[in-house]
Amino acid sequence: MPSKIDDASPVAGGLRERGKRRRSKQILDAARVLLREAPDQELTVERIAARAELSPQTVYNLIGRREHIWGALADDALDALDLPRFAAIADPRVRGTAIVQAVIDMVCDDAPVFRHLLAHWAQSALFIDHDPTAALTDCFLQVGDPRPRRTAELVGAGLIGILHQWAAELISDDGARERGRDLVSLAFHGS
Repeated sequence: MPSKIDDASPVAGGLRERGKRRRSKQILDAARVLLREAPDQELTVERIAARAELSPQTVYNLIGRREHIWGALADDALDALDLPRFAAIADPRVRGTAIVQAVIDMVCDDAPVFRHLLAHWAQSALFIDHDPTAALTDCFLQVGDPRPRRTAELVGAGLIGILHQWAAELISDDGARERGRDLVSLAFHGS
């Protein structure tokens, strides 16, 4: 928990902004808990609001409709990956593989949330818009790929496909990890 000094810093924002961040976190935490407890039950804004002990209007105002909640859950999880830590891996092939594996591990480690998210979020293909594409682009740039951004985007599209297969339970956690490694290997082989 941040100290009072940290909360008072200009970076932390004013009291109103801190309150918004706290309530937004409550909303996302409530959505995750509901999905973990009853993944087959419909996740509604009203259920999330009740679990977060907030009004449905607060959920709408801070995050939005259910589609926005899915996006916020994905963004929150991807932000937690801490992409800068991968920059310390010098070999771009090892770094690219580590990034893809970290995404797959994150999803597999919270299966009830991500299976539901991938199965019910109509915009789940946009999951990749908030992903490590820039970090993967840097990996392909380092190995001299003539179109590093394009290759990174193709890896991202393949990753989405793997995750959808996993969410549909067509492949296991280990199967998803193996396909992720193969995907990156093929992309680097073509570079």
